[in-house]
Amino acid sequence: MEKHSFSFVNNMTDFVTSNETELLTKLVIGTSVADYVSIFPNIKYSELVPIFDTGAIDSLVSTGHCSTTFGDITMSEKALTVCDYNIQKGYCPESLAKTLMGLRMQAGSYNETLGGGAEEAFINDMIAKAAVFNERKWFQADASDCALGINAQLDAASATTVNVTYTAMTPSNAIAVGQDYALALPESLKYVPTVMFLNRSDFQAFTLALLNANYYNPQYDPSGAIISPMALALPATMVTIVSSEVGTGRAVLSYGQNLALGTDVLTDSAQAATWWSADNQQYRISIKWRMGSTVFFPELCVRIS
Repeated sequence: MEKHSFSFVNNMTDFVTSNETELLTKLVIGTSVADYVSIFPNIKYSELVPIFDTGAIDSLVSTGHCSTTFGDITMSEKALTVCDYNIQKGYCPESLAKTLMGLRMQAGSYNETLGGGAEEAFINDMIAKAAVFNERKWFQADASDCALGINAQLDAASATTVNVTYTAMTPSNAIAVGQDYALALPESLKYVPTVMFLNRSDFQAFTLALLNANYYNPQYDPSGAIISPMALALPATMVTIVSSEVGTGRAVLSYGQNLALGTDVLTDSAQAATWWSADNQQYRISIKWRMGSTVFFPELCVRIS
């Protein structure tokens, strides 16, 4: 019997094996939100992350060089719990013969070379979608998940957060709404860089609002306002506005490092694997990872809902 190459399968396996770390990194921290928050790797399930508070500005300093008045630095910890997620996909290579790909196959029932980067396209498509899923869960995970997302944590701590009523943004009101949100920041954050996470629709409205307000006018300094394709500066403030999966009717404003993303992306519990299942006559893909979130100081967040 003549032996034929399963190089389409082999190409996929080689691609995943050689790019596993990069793929998993894109999956877990592949969206714009990850650029603005604290990242904690190598968490298997739950770890206590140390936090501290040196005190309020007005009570931190004593008058006079000889003063012996002092206070304690408060040290505590917050749990950062990650949830298990996975992708399990399979398909029959024979079904490719029923598509346009069949034109690239030789006659006969062989799973031979296809080329054209098809294997990379399949994996990259799933990784891109999973990255959005992760960001959505990071914000929106609820009691049905193994750990709460940022929104639910802030809701539970709403007695200490700064609470502002949500207003849907349009191109005509987005700048004013963004300014109102920024003015709600706690006094200790009014002079430090902060991040406002908007949902996709509000971010689009904000972008159009800047355009309609003569965004390219020098007073907005477009070289500084365009931070990245999914992030913009709120003019005349120290607030960066980021497009996110925070959810409908929600927004969050804080300093980015106050929000944490935990993952196991650098451990053996995060893995991507591909193989040919002879029993099922399927090519199979398995991707596993862990991801979770926590808010260190809810009182330093503007909870917009």
